[in-house]
Amino acid sequence: MEAGRGVIDVGTDHGYFPVWMASHGYKGNIIASDINAAPLKKAMDTAMKAGVEDKIQFQQCDGLENCRPDSVDTIVIAGMGGELICRILDRAEWCMDRRYKLILQPMTKSQVLRYWLVNNEFEISSEELIYEGGTIYQLMVARFGGITKLSEAELFIGKKELCMDPELYEMQMKNYIERFEAAVAGMEKDRSGKTRPAYELYTNILNQLKEMG
Repeated sequence: MEAGRGVIDVGTDHGYFPVWMASHGYKGNIIASDINAAPLKKAMDTAMKAGVEDKIQFQQCDGLENCRPDSVDTIVIAGMGGELICRILDRAEWCMDRRYKLILQPMTKSQVLRYWLVNNEFEISSEELIYEGGTIYQLMVARFGGITKLSEAELFIGKKELCMDPELYEMQMKNYIERFEAAVAGMEKDRSGKTRPAYELYTNILNQLKEMG
């Protein structure tokens, strides 16, 4: 990561990311935060084992509530659901500023997070896919003050031109097509009509995915 004012890792858990930053010579502020004391203690232990505990600030807080806006220029939120990431960003209006870079890795509901970003005037500048343990994880980089237009399908899968790994993108595409085909097939069996709006939406997304593939 380029030199900067500082980086905060929200929901740091074991603290691997801030410890990596400190171990690789990052000179800005390095803040590890977590809402719970136990994972923050694990992060402290990780830092002590690496001999970099004096280079990291540890904060027990909810989201970004104790982060001074002038202490960072990069916000990392990884390993939690997309809806929770949205709530954390919603409560920190100061991050809606072009000076701050967001690095976000939702474990679930990536479509909710992309929808929030787009509708709050954040530009998604790049996306990276990480394959681990048979699962593809999505990571996105965004800044306030730009426009990213996404189709309904792209809310789930992201824009192909923003993805840094075409092969993983194609693998992810196949996975989503299979998921939506299964969902549509299940809704086709519903004779009550209750799932009709969802059926039409999912069919439309499925068709978009197939066109993109």
